[in-house]
Amino acid sequence: MRLLPPMSVCLLGLVGSLAAAPVGHAPPQNAPARPVAGKEEGVISVTSDSTEYCTQLTQNVDHLLATPHGIPVGAMDDAHRLRIEGDTLCKHHHLRAGIARLRRALVLLEHSQEHS
Repeated sequence: MRLLPPMSVCLLGLVGSLAAAPVGHAPPQNAPARPVAGKEEGVISVTSDSTEYCTQLTQNVDHLLATPHGIPVGAMDDAHRLRIEGDTLCKHHHLRAGIARLRRALVLLEHSQEHS
């Protein structure tokens, strides 16, 4: 009986584990943003990273910034800065970073409204 060299055994193990691994596919970049079914109030929905979702978040932040409220000036300034950064990142196709900043702005504004 002839033994395989150690490198061949490693390669066979790697190929076998790759073949057995589940295949996951990321959503395409141009997929429309869809909220998760059953979204509850106060819960951020999970959506795909898309320019449409960036636009939706930017509009939501703009609406909260324009609405009369008792949000402290410092929180307003921070939210405005995050909105500008997020919108700029989205326009330069850095969707995840842009979405993260826009979501932070929304959370900051919503949290400040609840505690004012």
